Amino acid sequence: MRRRLLTSVLFLAASCVCRIASADNGARPGITFFRADVTVRENATLEVREEIAVRNASSFYKHGFQRDLPISLTDRWDIRYVGTYQKDNGIRVKILEVTEDGQRVKCELGKRYGYAQLSIGERNVQLDSGEHRFVIRYTVDWAMISGAGRDTLYWNAVGSERTVPIAEAILAVHLPEAVPGEKIEVEPRVGGLGGSFPRRSENTLERVDDASGAIVYRATNMNPRQSLSLAVTWPSGYIHMPKFVFLRREGGVLVAPALLFLYYLIAWVWIGPDPKPDVVVARYEPPEGISPAAARYIASGITDGRSFAAVIAQLAVRGCIHVDSDHGKYKLSRLMSDRASEAALAPEENFVLALLFEDGPEIVLTGAMDERNAAQNGRYVAHIHDELANQLGKKYFTRHSGIIALGVLATFVSALALAVMARGRDTSAAVFTTLWVLFMGLTMGMMIEFSFASAWKNAVRAGTGWIKLLPGTAAFSIFAAVIVYLLKTVASGVSLSFSLMLVAFLLINLGWGPRLKRKSPLGRQVSDQIAGFRQFLEKVDRDKLDRLNPAGSAQEDLDRYLPYAIALEVKEAWGDHLSQTFLASTVVAEE
Repeated sequence: MRRRLLTSVLFLAASCVCRIASADNGARPGITFFRADVTVRENATLEVREEIAVRNASSFYKHGFQRDLPISLTDRWDIRYVGTYQKDNGIRVKILEVTEDGQRVKCELGKRYGYAQLSIGERNVQLDSGEHRFVIRYTVDWAMISGAGRDTLYWNAVGSERTVPIAEAILAVHLPEAVPGEKIEVEPRVGGLGGSFPRRSENTLERVDDASGAIVYRATNMNPRQSLSLAVTWPSGYIHMPKFVFLRREGGVLVAPALLFLYYLIAWVWIGPDPKPDVVVARYEPPEGISPAAARYIASGITDGRSFAAVIAQLAVRGCIHVDSDHGKYKLSRLMSDRASEAALAPEENFVLALLFEDGPEIVLTGAMDERNAAQNGRYVAHIHDELANQLGKKYFTRHSGIIALGVLATFVSALALAVMARGRDTSAAVFTTLWVLFMGLTMGMMIEFSFASAWKNAVRAGTGWIKLLPGTAAFSIFAAVIVYLLKTVASGVSLSFSLMLVAFLLINLGWGPRLKRKSPLGRQVSDQIAGFRQFLEKVDRDKLDRLNPAGSAQEDLDRYLPYAIALEVKEAWGDHLSQTFLASTVVAEE
């Protein structure tokens, strides 16, 4: 009986000890200890070290351990220090090291709205009920606030979105030694966001003396969604915020456009300069065998609506067609010309003559901006350019399209590679945005360089035709606005450096491309002859150039130089009007 009684007593005692131990283990679930050391560098960068100890926290971390870094708009809610709400507060972090129980572990920083969330260790694996100690080291840019002669650090150390209780939290702020201690002002706070989850009687808050001179505060018994925050201010002049700090941390992406610029520069030096023009001597005849459209192609390197207008004028002068103009529309009628006249036409003129009247003896041309007219007029211009390029391209120009194509290819490959590897708050659309901005930017830039700028120049000079340019200008403006919007989105989601990289790629390609084209020695010689002939046309009585099938005038009275005057931009009325009428029909440049 005594042995049985003793055994029962020992069993009960052991049970009580186990229950006490179990009760002790369950009395403090969650974060048992939290400490954040924030070091302010003279360049306004913050270096943060966080130490977090958890115990019996499996119910709080069912999908793995997560730390919400205190950089989101929710955690930086106090408008007295950080201003009003912004979609992107501009703060950027870089994770330096993460350890668990003294061992390095993998981690993953979220994106978009979960940018502040740091997942540590295995994801979607419930944290066990044991004790763990995590150490997180990271840097923070653009968290400092400056103004009114004082610099401010507002740091909401633990964060307001946490649902885990904290037994003890310590926040230490380390300022540069030069900052005078007597001029430092500190406002500590324990509580939730705004007036929610205010400080309660069980919460304690005290300042802790620190031998290093750091500003240290300690809080205990913090409930879920309560945090320990400090607002520390001191006189300006001790922290120097670089205006281009983003280049120091993210400027590596600008190496790619710098290398592209160097590539084009080396190519430009290797190609050598364009042949120098000779002294321009007035000529009374166009260069032999050079049609009006060919003269424009050789002189400017482009084929556009003015080239088309010159071809129509040439067909009218040669007696192949009759042209009637009526309120912006042009009625073209096929005439029965002799074979000798048609045989004297240039290849592009013969081709357009057949193309115009392939469906009947009459055709009406209009510059209306609808899809049908744009396609029809663009077809004529494209065929003229193809004929001219086949006849004259290799003879009068030295092409370097391979160098340009390689530069554009390198642009897309390097930009897309950097987009795939991009880090930031939101990189989900980095690849699509990169493709869209580069493709549309290069396309629009070439259209403006080779066509639209000269069209507006002619419209301003002639004082007419600018109304027809407004729809195209509006379209360009819309696309430009979309590009700017996407660049701002990239700057916000990825980095300002990445956005500047895309702009640099566009400017370098559009800037160098036209400068790599060269005229051959023969092309330079003929260009000088064309310039001399143009000089002669400018001195001719322009009234003679205003007669295109006027009532009561014979066909032979038409000035045979009218097509050249249109092509070389000497004729400022009919040629300008017709070329601007067909502006939507495309401009093709020499490659």
